[in-house]
Amino acid sequence: MFKFFKNSSPKPSLHQLDHLYGQTICKCPLKEQISYCQRLIESSRYHLEQSCPKKDSDYFKNLIEAADKELQRLNSQRKS
Repeated sequence: MFKFFKNSSPKPSLHQLDHLYGQTICKCPLKEQISYCQRLIESSRYHLEQSCPKKDSDYFKNLIEAADKELQRLNSQRKS
């Protein structure tokens, strides 16, 4: 009866959301990139726990998701 379509618009990457990462951190050694992503996830979760406007909340959620994907990619590179 009703069809619900999942919004399949591509999520922005960490390079797009975090200019520091996109311009500087991504050129650092792998270990520093991984550490940065881990700290970014932790600090974004902290900000989400605080009371923040919805637009900031959406930004932090996207940032966590992008950093997590980047972290997975970096960890798979490290294992190769």
